[in-house]
Amino acid sequence: MTKRRMIGQFIATDENGRRYTILIFTNVIKAGTFENPSMEVEGMEELKTFEGMAVNRLEKGKYQITQSGIIIQSDSPNAP
Repeated sequence: MTKRRMIGQFIATDENGRRYTILIFTNVIKAGTFENPSMEVEGMEELKTFEGMAVNRLEKGKYQITQSGIIIQSDSPNAP
């Protein structure tokens, strides 16, 4: 069984100075063992705007909002 957990957020801006709040999610997978039945493992990170639009990471600090094609950038230490 998996569940989604928000693990962080950061601010990114487009070339016009518009600010976007980007949320960082991960899928959490139950991976319990006999010795540790409550163990969980985090999966890959997923990025979304605050409004719920998918975001692709192009490189560290540079992203693209999938639905609009807008390129955004961030120098936040929280940005993957």
